[in-house]
Amino acid sequence: MLSSSSRLCSKAFHLVRSTRPQRRAAIMAHLNSRYYPYGLISLSPDTSTEKVIQRIGKKFELVALEDSPFVRPASVLYELDGKRRRWDIIQAHSSVAVVLYHKDLDAFLVVRQFRPAVYAFKLREAQSVGQPAPDVAAGFTIELCAGLVDKEKSLAEIVAEEIYEEVGYQVHPRDVRKVSAAVAASGNNGSTSSQYYAEIDNSMRVPGAGGGLPQSGEAIEVLSLPFNSVPEFVLDDKIAKSTGLMFGLTWAYHGLLSGVLPGRASIDTQPLVLQPVATS
Repeated sequence: MLSSSSRLCSKAFHLVRSTRPQRRAAIMAHLNSRYYPYGLISLSPDTSTEKVIQRIGKKFELVALEDSPFVRPASVLYELDGKRRRWDIIQAHSSVAVVLYHKDLDAFLVVRQFRPAVYAFKLREAQSVGQPAPDVAAGFTIELCAGLVDKEKSLAEIVAEEIYEEVGYQVHPRDVRKVSAAVAASGNNGSTSSQYYAEIDNSMRVPGAGGGLPQSGEAIEVLSLPFNSVPEFVLDDKIAKSTGLMFGLTWAYHGLLSGVLPGRASIDTQPLVLQPVATS
């Protein structure tokens, strides 16, 4: 069951369309401060957070897992110091993610979507202390463009495919750079999460692409995050975001700022010069 604040949020979106210009501007300012801080701009109006919230129904129910092509719970039995041990795990696919720097916008493109697992945790957390159900907006997270390694393709090919499906840009696999790889959820999963980097510009935009695959239940909002907003955005713990995004944006920000990554060299034409400190 979704909260009354979610219904109020939907009413607010309706008011934006039906009230006088002054009132409409005030409502939009409130929504922008909540969903679009740090200069975030939505590049996909059809799948904006406001519209997706209106599409989510009132019913939210947690049921037992019967069968899934994505995850499989299991228990591992092993020995340590001659004693039999058990560890519960989740067998899942490995994944890829990509940091996207848009050279024409001088911004990173990230995605936001409703994550049922996140909302389920927030709901369970609220119920445990006798609080009402949280706003449905609590289930939205900001992440890098990403996808599962569940097809017979190279990782770079999967990354390029995800960029097209989620963000709507055509990037050739050869133009995708491998950054690093990490262990995902080592306590219960252990799969590999590989991270990549790619630069895009306006010429690579594919009209009509992006936003995810509706037939798979995806409704992805594409966001533009200004380059200079990255440090504050990454450290703001009030914004639900993935750890991969925090690492990837920080890595790319410092790489572009220092010139190790060349994509932003034409923007900052003045080199950093250290001046001696005057002494009295």
